[in-house]
Amino acid sequence: DISKIVKHSNKKFVKIDKPPVCQKLLQEGKKYRLICEPEAEITPEEIEFVDGSVLKLKSYFEVYLEKPDDFTMSLVEQDSDETVWKAKLRERDWIHYDQNKNEQRRSAASVKRRKPALSILEEEGLHPKKQKTGSPADGTEAKSLTDQQLLVIAKLLDRRWREIAIECLQMEMKDIEDIRAMEEEVIMQKFLVLRKWRDREQGNGTAEALQRSLGEKATYEILQALQGITSL
Repeated sequence: DISKIVKHSNKKFVKIDKPPVCQKLLQEGKKYRLICEPEAEITPEEIEFVDGSVLKLKSYFEVYLEKPDDFTMSLVEQDSDETVWKAKLRERDWIHYDQNKNEQRRSAASVKRRKPALSILEEEGLHPKKQKTGSPADGTEAKSLTDQQLLVIAKLLDRRWREIAIECLQMEMKDIEDIRAMEEEVIMQKFLVLRKWRDREQGNGTAEALQRSLGEKATYEILQALQGITSL
């Protein structure tokens, strides 16, 4: 139940009520998928409607957007492609109702919409205090990225991650399709792509090497995370 997830999460949430009801009752055992216009990253790709008391499955979709523009969401029945629910979110829906802090929040959102990557590293314990990295200049050898560090980077990759994997990490489309067939969660797909890149580098899968490979495709958050790892 999404209300329980929100209640126990340390993140901040804004509830946006949308009046439209389902045009057709959801049927148990049927699979549904969510479609967004313009395109957004959605996880999971589909959900089977079941009694939540029977199976403890994720019963909601997560939609990742680069910026809070107007967009439309449609819930579609997998078998028939019939739209059973549709709603439009407008940019003004995202504005907090606290008028005193409204301008401050709007300004902050335009500059940085995610928690600083360095803070993410610290919260998840991925700043190993005993681990030292460096470069030939200071006489220490840079370490390959750990699985935990790669997972942090995977969470920061945006919806262009497949394009980045092919263009910057020299992945083949077959590699990506094989990973998607093996793993349903999008974040884990990104992680497996990054791990494949690291393993292929044979000991040189370092933060510096990944930053060089990503080049201009690396977002501010990714650069901050990689530089934080490099400075350990």
